[in-house]
Formats: sequence, C-alpha cells, structure tokens
Amino acid sequence: MDRLLLTLGIIFVSLAAGYAFRHAVTTGRVRLSEGTLILARQRLQTAAVFVLIPISAMLSLWGLPSPDTRLLALPLLGLAAWIWGGALSLLFARWLRLDRAQTGSLYCCGTFTNIGAVGSLVCVLFLGESAIALVALYRLCEELFYFSVSFPIARWYSRENDNQRLSFRNLRFDPILKVVLSALLLGITLNLLHVPRPEFCGRLASGFMILATVLFLFAIGLSLRLSRLARYARQSLAVCAIKFIGVPLLITGIAKAVGYGAIDNGLPLKVVAVLSSMPVAMTALVPPSLFSLDLDLANACWIFSTLALVAVLPALLLVLPRL
Repeated sequence: MDRLLLTLGIIFVSLAAGYAFRHAVTTGRVRLSEGTLILARQRLQTAAVFVLIPISAMLSLWGLPSPDTRLLALPLLGLAAWIWGGALSLLFARWLRLDRAQTGSLYCCGTFTNIGAVGSLVCVLFLGESAIALVALYRLCEELFYFSVSFPIARWYSRENDNQRLSFRNLRFDPILKVVLSALLLGITLNLLHVPRPEFCGRLASGFMILATVLFLFAIGLSLRLSRLARYARQSLAVCAIKFIGVPLLITGIAKAVGYGAIDNGLPLKVVAVLSSMPVAMTALVPPSLFSLDLDLANACWIFSTLALVAVLPALLLVLPRL
C-alpha cells in the first residue's frame, strides 16, 4: 500500500504542480512570458531524457547479475506492444465510425505509451532498481518507431492529406536513441568486464529515475490543457481497453512464452507486464497538433487513461506477485 500511495503521489503531485505553476503564470501571479515557460519545459524534459534516464539505465545495467541472452528480445516486445496498440486503435476507430482526423488521433493514443515517465517510475517503486535496465532495453526502439512509423501514419490521416500514399521514408536515428544506446553499451561493457560497481550506484540509479519522472511530469503539467473531456467518453474508454487489457494480455503472454518468468524470479516478466499496461504518452498530442487531427480527442484520452492509473496500479500490485 505504501508503494502504491507513493507512486500515485509522485505522478499526480508532479502533474498538478506543473499545472498549478502554469495557471499562476496565466493569471499573472508569477511573471513569466509564454516563451520563457516553453523554454523551461523543454529544458526540464531535456535534462530528464538526455541526462538522468540514460545515466540511471547505465548504472542499473552495470549492476545486473549475468544478463540472460533472452533479454535481447525485450526491444522486440516493445515494438510488438506499440504495433498491436496501434492496430487495435484502428479497429476501434472503425467500430466507433470515427472520421479520418479522429482515427488518426485515436491511433496516436493507441500506440504512444507513457513508459519513460510513468512506466519507469512504477517499475522502480514496485520492482526495485534492477528493473531500470530492463525498462531501457524494452524501450530501446521507442523513438525510432515513433518518428519513423507512427508519425507518418498519423500524418496520413490528416484532414489536409489529399490521398497521398503512406510513406515511411523519414527513417532516422533520433538523438535520444543515440544517447540511450550509448548508455546501455557502456553499462553492459562494464558488466561483462566484471568491473565492480560501487554500492551507492544502485541508490543513485533509483534516485535519478525518480527525479527524471518528477521533472518530466512537471514539464507535462506546464502544458496541460483541460477541455471538452466529456465529449470523448467512448473514445477514452476504447483507449483504456486497448492500453490496460488488449496490449498487456498479448505482450505479457508472449513474454511468458519466451521464458521470462524463469529469469531472476520473474523480474523481466513483471517489467513487461507493467510497461505494457501504461497509459497514453504525452507525445500522443504532438501529431494531432502538427497534422490537424482531433487534438481534443487525444487530450481527453491522455487525461482519462492517466487518471485510470488509480485503478490500474492497485490491479498490478495484485497481479505481479502471481507472475
């Protein structure tokens, strides 16, 4: 119960603090320009993504006892989760008879998943410091997939698309991917060379991941806009069904079949169960904004799925010990 309350507290207090600070700027109680606020949000996210998370992942992987070769399938499980979530969202969009712009937004919500902030935090607080390296492996191809596959698909659903063919020519190695990959290679090299990891590094890895989550969620709160949520109840429920039932059932089942339940007391299986059950990522709001999709729908699904953590996290606490 303490872990549950701490996790929910960190998530919602960080978001609320960012939202409250933005409200204070909007009402004039804090004198900052909109440009300064945007710059502050970007710097907080940069510090979390390019510094704290990679260092945390490197330290955790360094300390892993004899990594099992089966863990190399973790990035493929991550890819499978995003592909399956996107496919389910397109099926639901057809069932709900959504127009192109709404379908594009629902696709973004189905595929973009909050692993970097919420997923990492839940894994650390529920499963311990050793989970950090597994989280980094699971999301190794995240940025590559999002920018090279998900963004082109979302663009194709744009209201401004005049029957152009779907193209995936924008394949690129995002800077975030390069930083994370470098950190993982350094961590696994130190591990394989049997370089002793100082005892304090475990606590440092957990602390950095928690701090990264707080900064990231605070930055998200700075840009949070609450509007027209009730209009998208059906779509929000569909996204919750995808995120919290459809994706975790398949991906956790595959992880169990691969044999992850037999590794390190089932830690990899539990990590996959957590990460495949996470809500919509804030990144899901970017394509709708760029490509003239239904931004209000994406905003509603993001908020609704994040609030659903109040029910999802207790369920995970009950399920994880049985995996």
